[in-house]
Amino acid sequence: MFLKILLTVAVVAFIWFGFKFLGRSAELRRREEGRPVPSSSKEDTAGAETMVECRVCGTWQPSRSARSCGRGDCPY
Repeated sequence: MFLKILLTVAVVAFIWFGFKFLGRSAELRRREEGRPVPSSSKEDTAGAETMVECRVCGTWQPSRSARSCGRGDCPY
């Protein structure tokens, strides 16, 4: 019984580390070819846009295209 559990754990670990290895090698290939690597890091801010908060109503808007919220004392 113990041997079956040990064998199951070994197979799962082999598959787990195999997928990690394949993912890492695919990422290295993409970097060598010059293609962008999908990531969720803070370093990838090419498409990020600065937001500003309206002091009157508290809504957030893109700084380049901020427009009035409709209130008379809105700074935009």
